[in-house]
Amino acid sequence: MKSLERLGLRLKEPVGLDELLSENFNPQLYGLSKSQEEKVRALRDVVAEYMSIREDITGKSISDSKHAAAIAGDRLRRLDHEELWVAYMNRANVVLSYEMLFKGSLDSVNISARDIIAKALSKQATNIIVFHNHPSGSPLPSVSDIEHTRKLTKACKLMEISLLDHIIVSSGSFYSFADEQTLKFNSK
Repeated sequence: MKSLERLGLRLKEPVGLDELLSENFNPQLYGLSKSQEEKVRALRDVVAEYMSIREDITGKSISDSKHAAAIAGDRLRRLDHEELWVAYMNRANVVLSYEMLFKGSLDSVNISARDIIAKALSKQATNIIVFHNHPSGSPLPSVSDIEHTRKLTKACKLMEISLLDHIIVSSGSFYSFADEQTLKFNSK
């Protein structure tokens, strides 16, 4: 694997990532030096830490904006740039998929209603929640955030998809479009 070679790990034989990152990995079988063994341990620690903060929410239900913000918060609060994530859900608000769609700059991220809806249709999602972060610290929506949310809401209605919320997270708080507009957070 070229990515392992970039880390200075040259293995005698190919190894799958599952095996390499498992606790039972035997570096002697692959001819790793002590320094390379340390790199594998460090890589394993990084992946374990990443997985511990990455809550797998697929198959879980989202009950309200506070719960939704908690899901997004761990991942988005730490970033120094904006990212837009979408939770694609069924009628019962069970998450079918949760993924990043757009990566932006320090103070903006482009939102494409077309891409969001195309993914929702491909996943047979009937409900979605959109998340993005504000690294600046204020969760209040910008004029652009409000306009993008309006456009996405209209586009979703045309395709019979419910945009349940657009949540903006910052370092210590969040803004919920649904809560601020006093919309009920539930399935269709």
